Amino acid sequence: QLSAQAAVEDSDQIFTELIRSIERRRSEVKELIRAQEKAQVSQAEGLLEQLKQEIAELRKRSTELEQLSHTEDHIHFLQNQN
Repeated sequence: QLSAQAAVEDSDQIFTELIRSIERRRSEVKELIRAQEKAQVSQAEGLLEQLKQEIAELRKRSTELEQLSHTEDHIHFLQNQN
């Protein structure tokens, strides 16, 4: 009976350690997932900011080209009047 009790205690200890190990691994995996998510969000935010800057630059160029187009129309008009 002592042998059976010792075997039960040993198996309980083994399972307890196994559960602790699994919980540690689970915690590590969760932290890894969170770190990867944070990195991806940061990367996405950086790309979004870059796109916003590119859009602003394209709008600025569009406005400049629109103004240049009107200027060229006026020059062309004046040249044709002479």
